[in-house]
Amino acid sequence: MIRSVLGRLSILAATLALSTMAHAQYANHGSSGQGWEGGFDVVYQNATTLDFDGGSKVNTNTDWGLALTFGYRFSTHLEVLFGLDWADVDYRANFVLQTGGITQATGSYQAFTPRINVQYTLLDRPISPFAMAGIGYTFVDTNVPNGRPSTGCWWDPWYGYVCTTVQSTKTVDGFAYQAGLGVRWDVSDTSSFRLFWERNWADLGHGSPSIDQIRLGYTYRYNY
Repeated sequence: MIRSVLGRLSILAATLALSTMAHAQYANHGSSGQGWEGGFDVVYQNATTLDFDGGSKVNTNTDWGLALTFGYRFSTHLEVLFGLDWADVDYRANFVLQTGGITQATGSYQAFTPRINVQYTLLDRPISPFAMAGIGYTFVDTNVPNGRPSTGCWWDPWYGYVCTTVQSTKTVDGFAYQAGLGVRWDVSDTSSFRLFWERNWADLGHGSPSIDQIRLGYTYRYNY
């Protein structure tokens, strides 16, 4: 359901681009001024194989994610963007045991990454290529159980006596790094679209996997 919604968001973003272009009426490229920005990225994550220490491997599926962005444009060339990335990705894993054998598992992991990027746009034009790089910190819930199930019961004011079984799962976290190339399109004084490729690395303690993403982003600028 969530992935279907994200896919529709990408179509909506493309529709917004055409609509804004049709209605935008400005004689000069007025988006070169300073201003605060807020928006979102629809993220398409490519399938890949992640290698970890000891020979364990995780094969991820292609999947969708979403990022919220907020930042400041210092000029037509330089922007600083803060982002909050979220992804829910299916995977197939081969875990190497201490005995030398291999056990397989399937599931999905959730990743949440706050980050900051510096973006440099080459040309003072409505459509221009750009390069970006940044750093963040990623939190991953692997959904791999690492403890016994436990059941707790309580009196709920609406549902009465309720019992729920929960089980702890393995979580990892570490610094994340990203770099990318793309094209920015200022369709009006206040609205911009970005289409770009980005490579992400994460230092998760027992490996530093890299993941490629394609992002379509929309940004609204104010106080410029």
